[in-house]
Amino acid sequence: MNKIRVETLKDVAPHVKEHLLPEIHAAVDTCIESYEADPFNDSWTFGTHLWRNLWNRLKTVAELNDCPFELYGKGNEYKLKIGRFILRHHKINNKTKLPSGAKAVKKAASVQMTIYSFLGEAAPEQPSIDNIVIAINATVKSGLTEVFIGELLPTALDSNEYEWKNEAQVYLADGCEPSKDRYVHRLSMVSTHTPIEQIPEPALKLVRPNQKEINNTDFK
Repeated sequence: MNKIRVETLKDVAPHVKEHLLPEIHAAVDTCIESYEADPFNDSWTFGTHLWRNLWNRLKTVAELNDCPFELYGKGNEYKLKIGRFILRHHKINNKTKLPSGAKAVKKAASVQMTIYSFLGEAAPEQPSIDNIVIAINATVKSGLTEVFIGELLPTALDSNEYEWKNEAQVYLADGCEPSKDRYVHRLSMVSTHTPIEQIPEPALKLVRPNQKEINNTDFK
């Protein structure tokens, strides 16, 4: 397909909606079904699995002749390119509205902030942007509620605080409002493990190697 001209993220949004949004819907629906199919499934099914399932779909679409997106990078970089924009996809935290992990895009965002600081906002040419995210807001309970594309940037040089810039709406479910709280002071790791003090004592006693007497009632 011939190269298309896109100047802003608002120019990119219609192409995301036409070519990528159907795959986002399909990936979310598939992972919800997988999550609900077995009680042993957990948040990984709707986290890592969703991310990977969607990438496999996006990769296939990007290889079609009529798709304006193309695969970009090498190995496991998992990026799409359209015009001068390089896009990654991430499910955002339902509360912070930011991706919980996304180390690669945050590193790219820090580099981009450094470039901006040298060029200044009034620079005649902006560099290729490598920190654009297709942000996906979805939960097992509510399904897909929102998709937007935005430029993720630190709030300052050498900052661990991030915010969205230049967002462009792609999809909003009926009855939902666009996310307003798209800024969080500092992303921190949230443990999903039960605190030690809340773990119940085991019902059975451990038997030491030199202990020969075993209570037979333990096996009844």
